[in-house]
Amino acid sequence: MAQIIRYLVPTKVSTVKYVREPAYSNDTFSTIWLRIFRQLKFSFQENGEMREYNLAELYSNGVTQGDVKREVDMSFSLNDVPIIVIDEFNVVRDDSVAIQMSETVKALSDDGVNVTVIIVGVSDNVSDLVRGHQSIIRCSEEVLMPRMARQEMLDLLESRISKLGMKIEGDAKWKIINLSKGLPSFTHTLGRDAALAAIGGKRLLVKESDVDAAIESLLVSSQNTLKDDYDNATRSNQDKARFKQILTACALAKSDEGGYFTSKQVQQPLSTILGRQVGIDDFNKNLREFTTAKRGSILQDKGTERFYRYRFRNPAMQPFAIMKGIKEAFLDEKAKLALSSPEQPDLFSSD
Repeated sequence: MAQIIRYLVPTKVSTVKYVREPAYSNDTFSTIWLRIFRQLKFSFQENGEMREYNLAELYSNGVTQGDVKREVDMSFSLNDVPIIVIDEFNVVRDDSVAIQMSETVKALSDDGVNVTVIIVGVSDNVSDLVRGHQSIIRCSEEVLMPRMARQEMLDLLESRISKLGMKIEGDAKWKIINLSKGLPSFTHTLGRDAALAAIGGKRLLVKESDVDAAIESLLVSSQNTLKDDYDNATRSNQDKARFKQILTACALAKSDEGGYFTSKQVQQPLSTILGRQVGIDDFNKNLREFTTAKRGSILQDKGTERFYRYRFRNPAMQPFAIMKGIKEAFLDEKAKLALSSPEQPDLFSSD
């Protein structure tokens, strides 16, 4: 959304001035704005000729909040529509950067400076993203980006397949959508590799077997980060360890809109996978361990003891873990059949 917003602004009598810079884990407030300043150019006559400079050249000692407010106020005309995007903001480790950034945005808003600052990051809400300055909520608009709806993913998949002059079977189509869990990157990847598998079989019809081949391709592809995180979370020297099964059950658990699930919601999927009824106490310790550095903190937790809720730290791990579960034969035929259904039933109800 941050990438395309410049194309959505009417420009008949105005000009969009778009600057986008990603943040990095070791960034300070100054380093972020120095990169932005390098994209803001100005010219003046020197020794009889016009020369161009960027704002960063004026700030060899770094940038303060006051510098940002002054330069942003002076760098754009009334006909400009300045949009400054700071992407991946959640990766910055220093909490003081978030506080300085929120104070700066508030100062720009209070003085009516002609600029829109868009801070992009993974967080539940604005308060968590710009830690430490609640008053920023009054001068900002929170734009949540939920997972894609099933119809949106269906449109995405069918439009790409049709452009190839191909068709896709219903079972294949819904298996891709149900496995993707609202994450378009998986829809793209599985759809592409399934189409390639069909082409390899000299067919213009994508079948469910092609999706199975796409799953295999994804699991052995260059998704090194997901593979490493999965292996680190499930590795054990004990033969009776059930970390893989528990993680698959977490991926299948019914969750709320924020992706959080409880131990109770893991219980039935795990019982189904293991083929026997298990109690919460049988795996609760393992859930807690998934939140520790020892297991790569693959899960995040929220709440207090006995009332913890969990979710995957990386949302992409949920569909990845389900696909690993398919490969490991943790899912029975009923569960695998449900993945190909247009209306996937609630397989593991916790009621």
